[in-house]
Amino acid sequence: MPGRYTMQERLAGWGPEGQARLEGSTAVVLGLGGLGGTTAMLLARAGVGRLRLVDPDRVALDNLHRQILYGEADAAQAAPKAQAAARRLASANGQVRLEAVQAEFQESNGAELLQGTDVVLDCLDRPQPRFVLNELCLKLGLPWVHAGVVAAQGQLLVVRPGTTPCLRCWFPGGAEPSFTSAEHGVIGPAASVLASLQANEALKLLLGQDQALLAGMLVVRLWPPSFREVRFHRVGQEPCPACGYQAKPLRP
Repeated sequence: MPGRYTMQERLAGWGPEGQARLEGSTAVVLGLGGLGGTTAMLLARAGVGRLRLVDPDRVALDNLHRQILYGEADAAQAAPKAQAAARRLASANGQVRLEAVQAEFQESNGAELLQGTDVVLDCLDRPQPRFVLNELCLKLGLPWVHAGVVAAQGQLLVVRPGTTPCLRCWFPGGAEPSFTSAEHGVIGPAASVLASLQANEALKLLLGQDQALLAGMLVVRLWPPSFREVRFHRVGQEPCPACGYQAKPLRP
């Protein structure tokens, strides 16, 4: 009789050994909204052994169209997202150890929230804490997967300190974007697509499948649909002040 993870273990490069590796891994999900909820659900169902779920907010009715971990009862009670998420994930996979943290990720608590993790999932909804995360992950040598979504589009980036450009390389100004969900909204399918891609990259990192990782920044639009990978090419500029990365000319 097939086991819980038989179907994914059949994937080349996964197998029982990869599954055992996942079960011994820890992932931190920062933000449990439309992105983080779906990402956390996929990682829990895949059998990542320990998930730390971090979010300061409470469930509201206008979350429910895109945030799949919560229901009307959670919104009516204004339940803390971290605790409500942990309850839902426990019902999906009781083998996963879940740690719910009702807190805002920031510089003062960031190192503590990232302690003991193997990969970080950036599902935050503001740029400033993302750059704090970038600095901390560089300092700690932690790989992380960034995803962002607004309206019907988003972007995905895998950052491996010492190997790839960091977030500051891509966005040297670190400015607040003018195109925001507060003005333009966000649809559920866009959040779920970006979250699925994000969970996929995190699983590759945890399985040690570095050769299969996204190399550039993936830009996704769903209305109308398009997928485009942008490579980092800013040759001739000074090395990044955060990570020291400097792009090299492409070979002819």
